[in-house]
Amino acid sequence: MKKITLLFTIFLMISVAASAKETSITGKWLLTKVEMDGNTQEVYSDVEFKDDGYVEMDGRVFGKWEYNKKAKSVTIKSEMIKEFAGERKVSKHNKNELILSGPNTKLFFIKLNKEKIEADNKNSNLEGSWKITTERGFKILIFKLPDLLSIKENSGGSNSSTNGTWIYNSTDKSLLIMASDNDLMGLNKVIKQTDKEFDIENKGNIAKALKLEKSNIAIERLSFSEEDFYDGNGDYKYYDEEGKLPWQDYFKVLTNMEKVKQLSYNFSTLINGTETFDTKKLTANVVTSADDGTMSFDNIFIGFDKESVPDDYEMPIAKYGGEVGLFPFESDTYRIVGKEEIKTPAGTFNCTAIEAIGDFDENLKIWMINDKPGIIAKVIKDKSGTFGHFIVFELSEIVYQ
Repeated sequence: MKKITLLFTIFLMISVAASAKETSITGKWLLTKVEMDGNTQEVYSDVEFKDDGYVEMDGRVFGKWEYNKKAKSVTIKSEMIKEFAGERKVSKHNKNELILSGPNTKLFFIKLNKEKIEADNKNSNLEGSWKITTERGFKILIFKLPDLLSIKENSGGSNSSTNGTWIYNSTDKSLLIMASDNDLMGLNKVIKQTDKEFDIENKGNIAKALKLEKSNIAIERLSFSEEDFYDGNGDYKYYDEEGKLPWQDYFKVLTNMEKVKQLSYNFSTLINGTETFDTKKLTANVVTSADDGTMSFDNIFIGFDKESVPDDYEMPIAKYGGEVGLFPFESDTYRIVGKEEIKTPAGTFNCTAIEAIGDFDENLKIWMINDKPGIIAKVIKDKSGTFGHFIVFELSEIVYQ
């Protein structure tokens, strides 16, 4: 258990002059720990006793408060956090520290200095997005000024997010995170920091964070819907599109792909609330036999390859048989939107651009290379909503036999 005196060096700035406001309970405090029924728990929550009589914790009103000058006590009325409700004596109170004592309970606070926090956070070099790799996935920490923090977590294929606040201390290189994250919540010691990475220690565990730079990937949101592919009578409008696809010649596709051993793509996922992408490389093995009239490859367009396939999942193999015009996508709802020149890490290609409806209300845009039938230059997968995503696949390398 860290002593409250050690926390003074983190957040407090001793003022030169004394005033009524300095010794007032009104204002922002950091709740550092709670003693209840003989048990002590570190908390690290931002509590504000507002001058309108309301009390907030981590930016949310949870009750009302009243100071009794004669009794030297604070009464909190709350249905949301009943542990805080009731009358407590002010057992210690100065411009830096506040302790409220009640039956079997003690609440320990230290005063937060807004100006110092904003200055330290601004000079911390933490503003922006950082990635921490975990055993089951990764976390993205998004630091915003003056003190807002978002944590996006991908664990075992599922996504979650939480919001909170952060306070950096330049004196002892510490980082306080006030957010619902079991690994990072509370006081973190910054043991290494550069422009591109920082390491923090929390309860003996070390996390390494790498800076995510703003990406040059264009964010092209796909705003069409399935209804756009049908007329007023409910009839499909694009039956003649199949004949316009660039690789309807089955023999040409097989002949071209027989030369290819592997296809690699940059798989980039937009981090919600930012213009930053998390990018990794996926490689698909290609197996083709023009003599047998067969072609198949690892369908990396689901978001992983043989090097990153989940333990409980088998790598899907897409097989080309000539009857699937959007191979390896199986959508029957698509339309050609034109010819486009696409620049990718693997080169610049003349493509046919197609819009399509994928599974589970996912919109697709696919760029099929005209003179390399069977190879896709780029794919966008866009799904709106709270649990949506924006994903880009860009061809990064063609490995020939």
